[in-house]
Amino acid sequence: MPQGKVFDLGRQGDGLIRADDGRAVFVAGALAGETVEYETADAGRARLVRVIDPSPDRAEPVCPCFAQCGGCALQHLKTEAYRAFKLRCLKELLPAAWNLPDFDEPFFAPFESRRRATFAVMWNGSVRRFGFNARQSDRIVETADCPALVPALRRLIVPLREYVAGRNFPKKKGVGDVSVQMTGAGADILFTLPFEPSADWRSTAADFVAKVGAARVSWRTSEREEAEPLAVLSAPELRIGDFTLKPPAGVFLQPSQAGQDALTAAVVEYVGKAKRVYDLFCGAGTFTLPLLQKKRVIKGADNAPQALAALRAASDGRVETSVRDLFKTPLYPDELYGIDAVVFDPPRAGAKAQCEQLAASEVPRVVAVSCNPVSFVRDAEILMRGGYELKRLRPVDQFVFTPHMELAALFEKKL
Repeated sequence: MPQGKVFDLGRQGDGLIRADDGRAVFVAGALAGETVEYETADAGRARLVRVIDPSPDRAEPVCPCFAQCGGCALQHLKTEAYRAFKLRCLKELLPAAWNLPDFDEPFFAPFESRRRATFAVMWNGSVRRFGFNARQSDRIVETADCPALVPALRRLIVPLREYVAGRNFPKKKGVGDVSVQMTGAGADILFTLPFEPSADWRSTAADFVAKVGAARVSWRTSEREEAEPLAVLSAPELRIGDFTLKPPAGVFLQPSQAGQDALTAAVVEYVGKAKRVYDLFCGAGTFTLPLLQKKRVIKGADNAPQALAALRAASDGRVETSVRDLFKTPLYPDELYGIDAVVFDPPRAGAKAQCEQLAASEVPRVVAVSCNPVSFVRDAEILMRGGYELKRLRPVDQFVFTPHMELAALFEKKL
């Protein structure tokens, strides 16, 4: 069985070894500087067999499912080395030609802070599987706990698994998921399963909500469908700034409260004293509501009617919203005339079409929030070609011990 010296970590946290033929081999679980024994798989990947000479940065993973579950990739790396790795990966993605000054103070969320999770479900006749997907696989790793989650959400894993196992699924095989978000009123649970809930599901939903102390259980047959509440013990609520938001089922939330606070603080600071603000991809108002001040006029746009309705209700109608697919129909420069600042927080694909229109506008200040540094770099370069300068950037690590990194950035139009 081959052995090798790990010369670096790849962006996904895998150890890199140079094989005898010169090819780079990715070994999950190996750290830079280690000598390891590995078993070659395919597509340049290998399985770690044993660590012969461990790195001083190696740590004992806190989760027994670490090597199997696809959620965390870096629990075996000590905290300081982990943080340095995340920041290095981000810096390496940013072109040197940008000449960006030092990052604003990075934020690293604590490990047990994730307030939302999506569990995979598989059934085939009487067989049930409930848990997290294995890395780069559809295989489901069944677990009774996840230390990355807040305690209240961790306590729901076993009851949810039992609830799924005890219901009458169709005879044919299928897959779906169960999403849980913790709110001030309790857990907001959403089943996305490709069949209509049976009478048994409906009749027991209220009992399940009461048993586990959840706020609401909803159902939809696909992500394109509107969720139907099956049982509501209390309306889910979230406190955002000075406002109370009643989110629709399935609405997007930042994965941790601490991470949301860090991003919000950066957005508010970067927007500064701008009086007329447009929040694009605003959802239910994660950043819109904290920006809503007495003398500020703020608008929001998104392709999520229910989320926008919740935002309007939370703001007592003070936020003007429009339903718009910003990928297909971005706001054009004439629609942005007179706007002092634009905030945008798109999905992982980024906001290419919208940035092309922003680049042609005269908006003096743009604040970008991104969950994908790769698409952020592409969008930032579009803005820069249109005369914007990248002034500030704050890294925010919410997905602890994963390769993912979020950020907030400030662009200003050259005069």
